[in-house]
Amino acid sequence: MISFTELLTASDADLVKIFYKIKVEPNDDFIKRINKTAARLGLNHSQLVCALSFNKNIRELTDIISVLGFRSYKLLSYRQDELFTTDTYQQLSIDNILDIYSARLEDELIMESLRALLMPRLEHIEADIEKNEDPGHIISYRMEVHAIYTSGIANKEFAEKRINKNNIAKYRIMANEPGAIVEAGVLPASNLFFMESISPEEKKDLIERKHIPEALIKNRLQNSKISQEERDMLEEYI
Repeated sequence: MISFTELLTASDADLVKIFYKIKVEPNDDFIKRINKTAARLGLNHSQLVCALSFNKNIRELTDIISVLGFRSYKLLSYRQDELFTTDTYQQLSIDNILDIYSARLEDELIMESLRALLMPRLEHIEADIEKNEDPGHIISYRMEVHAIYTSGIANKEFAEKRINKNNIAKYRIMANEPGAIVEAGVLPASNLFFMESISPEEKKDLIERKHIPEALIKNRLQNSKISQEERDMLEEYI
């Protein structure tokens, strides 16, 4: 038995020790191979694939990759992408996700991979929350959004894309995403405050968290095009 974190952070030597005794049926497809190997290690299918593929030390260990039914790391990573972007804290717990985002895993290829997967993953989770409104998933979603920024995975480009999507304002509010962006130093609060795509409620939160001085509030009020809702909110802080 091995934990998700142990497999995720194992050295190449440790990975060899973990897998050298594992035997698979040659006629099994990759699904069966992964399931049987995962069961032997005390993990589930998604945990095994993601812990291995997000471990930088697995890339050259083709013998281990072949045990799972893949001819290359690239093919393993395709399976990782599919599982990572379509899971909503079912097979990969929030603890697993936070481990993946951990600073211990700093590696340029992993960072690039995660940055490409973040948007579709969050969109999938948001669709699930919209449908089911699971309180546990909402809490995990908040934790994940904050981890994305504090870990340094989310960059300015990612934050701006999120902010400019008007249809996800409710989820940004749910996760206090503007606050996370500011506190992680990804974008300055003043930039967010003057963006039209940021809702009055989000701007209020930035003010409440002392990110916006009174001078900026007065400056914003000089804009005759702001909504009455935003104007009424801002005037409460003058």
